[in-house]
Amino acid sequence: MNEHHYKRRLQEASAAYPVQKGAERQSTRPGQGRENYRAEFLKELGERVTVTENGRRRKLSKQTLTIKRMVADAIKGDAKARDHLLRLIGQIDAFDAGTELATPTAAEDAEIMARFKARLIEEIKAQQGPEKSDLTP
Repeated sequence: MNEHHYKRRLQEASAAYPVQKGAERQSTRPGQGRENYRAEFLKELGERVTVTENGRRRKLSKQTLTIKRMVADAIKGDAKARDHLLRLIGQIDAFDAGTELATPTAAEDAEIMARFKARLIEEIKAQQGPEKSDLTP
């Protein structure tokens, strides 16, 4: 590319992206002026969106919607969602207890599974009504 082409392309680019006199030009470096990922992530999860639930329009946070979806998928039998949910419940329990998160033992896994299974059965019974309550914990 010769000098003439270079100058012409520079003029075209300047015309396409004008900067007002006295205004600072924004940096094009990645990450410049961005919050850290944790703050950005929490900000995004806290954003509220309008959804229709049971025929009613409601504003819920993205975090709430994510949790509702994960629980619904686990109830439907999605093994990956169930495993993820169980891990999350274990992390929340460890955080609430103030202990450092460690790999759960087989007994702890069984206890978590039993609590989760009982909770799921109660939710399914509530959704099905009294006539189909043949599930036992």
